[in-house]
Amino acid sequence: MIREKTLKILEYPAIIDRLAGFASTETGRALCHSLVPHPSYEDSLEALAETEDALSRLLKYGELPFSGINDLVPMVRHAAAGAVLECSDFFRMAAFLRAVERMVGQIPEEGEEALLIHRKIRQLEPLPGFRRRLEQSVKDEDDLLDQASDALHRIRVSLRETQAAVRRELEKVLARQGEALQENIITLRGGRYVVPVRSDRRAAVRGIVHDRSSTGSTLFIEPMAVVELNNKIRELEAEEAHEIREILKELSAIVAKQADVFIKNSHLLAELDFVMAKAKLAGQMDGSKPLMNEKGVILLRKARHPLIGRDRVVPIDFELGRTFRTLVITGPNTGGKTVSLKTCGLLTLMGMAGLFIPAAAGSELAWFRAVEADIGDEQSIEQNLSTFSSHMKEIIRITAQAAPGMLVLLDELGAGTDPSEGAALAIAILDYLKASGCHTVATTHYRELKGYAMTEPDVENACCEFDTDTLQPTYKLLIGVPGVSNAFAISSRLGLSPAIIDAARALISEEGTHFEDLVSAIEQSHKEARAMEEEVESLREETNRVRDKLALEREKFDREGKKILEEARLEATALLDRAREDVDKLLGDLRSARQADRDSDHRLASEARGRLGAIGRKFQVRRQDESTGGPVRPEEISLGDAYDTVSLGVSGLVRELPDARNQVVLESGSFRVKVPVHELRHAGRKPGRDRKKSAALADHSSALRSEIVMRTGTELMLLGKRVDEALTMLDHFLDEAVLAGISPVRIVHGKGTGALRKATREALSRDRRVRSFRQGADGEGGDGVTVAELILS
Repeated sequence: MIREKTLKILEYPAIIDRLAGFASTETGRALCHSLVPHPSYEDSLEALAETEDALSRLLKYGELPFSGINDLVPMVRHAAAGAVLECSDFFRMAAFLRAVERMVGQIPEEGEEALLIHRKIRQLEPLPGFRRRLEQSVKDEDDLLDQASDALHRIRVSLRETQAAVRRELEKVLARQGEALQENIITLRGGRYVVPVRSDRRAAVRGIVHDRSSTGSTLFIEPMAVVELNNKIRELEAEEAHEIREILKELSAIVAKQADVFIKNSHLLAELDFVMAKAKLAGQMDGSKPLMNEKGVILLRKARHPLIGRDRVVPIDFELGRTFRTLVITGPNTGGKTVSLKTCGLLTLMGMAGLFIPAAAGSELAWFRAVEADIGDEQSIEQNLSTFSSHMKEIIRITAQAAPGMLVLLDELGAGTDPSEGAALAIAILDYLKASGCHTVATTHYRELKGYAMTEPDVENACCEFDTDTLQPTYKLLIGVPGVSNAFAISSRLGLSPAIIDAARALISEEGTHFEDLVSAIEQSHKEARAMEEEVESLREETNRVRDKLALEREKFDREGKKILEEARLEATALLDRAREDVDKLLGDLRSARQADRDSDHRLASEARGRLGAIGRKFQVRRQDESTGGPVRPEEISLGDAYDTVSLGVSGLVRELPDARNQVVLESGSFRVKVPVHELRHAGRKPGRDRKKSAALADHSSALRSEIVMRTGTELMLLGKRVDEALTMLDHFLDEAVLAGISPVRIVHGKGTGALRKATREALSRDRRVRSFRQGADGEGGDGVTVAELILS
């Protein structure tokens, strides 16, 4: 466990408060407030995966519905212990169960099993039966509905009737004794209906006095005529209270029986709220999932302190544990050393807790057994401890438990005492922590620590950059570069006499001057290298932008192509609709011609067949032969299987097995036709055919289809069809029958619910092609069949 004081120093509670602000329920907020860095590497990985999963859900489908969710666990445990719950408890419970059902409905229809959060939602048990019982029983937080039980309904009906009878009797009193009343109203006293009578007219109304006004001028009297009715009301109210108690006991017993389900649902919803809060925090911080390791390696890219505003924070690159385990950060005051230290510590805690961090994708964090921090001025007047003493007390505690797997963060190491002694002590502490296997980050002003970091293996320098032109820190952290003392440059820019500055330089040893010059040169080289890196990064980003732009152009091209295809499809549909109109016109002309003379009939029928064939050839989607070898063998054929025919171009279902002539009956829509077995091919397979042969077969198919129309059967099977599907089939069948000159025809719709029979006969009654129709006779199928006479001439 990480010490609470360390969490506070690194401002972890502020992150938790922000996290809790994204939770929608009290139980979810409680889980947020209890979140601490996980005690194992595996737990941290699992928590990060959970956050990533929730963020995917949030970005793709939006937030989950948490309204109506409240903490039921205390009341459920109360019921499990044998207590009787109140109406308000069940009112909240109904809202909770509705919330559970809404949550279950959030799983996409296609089933996103890959998302952990949807698998968690699937564990919820909605209890719809009990929810309906509560909604039928509970009116509000204070009362039950009449239909909560038959007995309660009977009692309340009787109670209302009795109350109405009381009011009728009292209204008679009001009408007869109006002059004796203080007010012409009916009121209640002690749960009994009374009227206000003037005290000086007491004798005018016989009855029981239940109360008097504060002045004594009004008596509230229950007339004798309603005493028995009021008594009955009190009895019914007692029965009502007893029945309500029995209903609440029954509902409480159900809750007790389902206590485990309620508690499990409550915990699951709290967890869902918690993980969604983590996802919302990640989105608000523009966070990314850090890679995690157990090797102590920290690689942060463009990391931001999450508690500093986006408009003020300066992203930093930070490194530890890959080529060095101790980092010494130097630089001027208010230059960003402490912020860099806290950023490293706080982001490490967040990653260990399963939270995303405000850093570039690909950033890496380490899981540490312990994180210790000594940051800030811990001077205590009460304990008479100086700044140095208070810091040393913390360092003594840290060094006492130093071990591998510990991250140690030390701010202003060795400060508060003599500089030479403080520097020596700081170097000794860093050596001890390094030897103990700790990963350490320390800030300091001591020049000696810069030299220590430059010469000691497994130790590295870093500094917070300072712009001597503007005399302002840039807050950028430079790894591998020791900090430069800018006192002389700052003093000179501020106007201090050059003579004083030269005198000060003379007081510094030649070795110290060379060291500062060397450090300055290193820093300058680092700036130039970084400028080149930024230029390379800019070119890389530009390349990515161009690539993304090309991808968008390609996507736009694909969309436009699909749009063109859709427009072509719509145009073809319009042409087909016009062709159907032509067919309807031909049918009308044909009927008119039949009324004139037979020669015109044959001429128009021939013209109709020719034009129908042309329309079929114009709009037919030509099929390719779909067999994968030779013809289908007779023994392979089963009733109900689907097949295509080679020459007819018809697809259908086998309704009769091969006969003695090796022919089967194939049904396609309302058509039945006998087809030789060798003509059949399994539906859905496509061997090649040359284009010329396909065209010839298609023309042959059109001709055969025209003959089939002329040989249409006399019966249409509609059994099992939907009404809209059946009416479409009926319309086509009547067209074909009229063209073929067939009448009467049988429409088999079955009895069933009668809906299909009713729709069929209503359509026939409106159809101008139908002369008359009747119900099938006993030998024709009875009420399940309709026989129609068509107008043919």
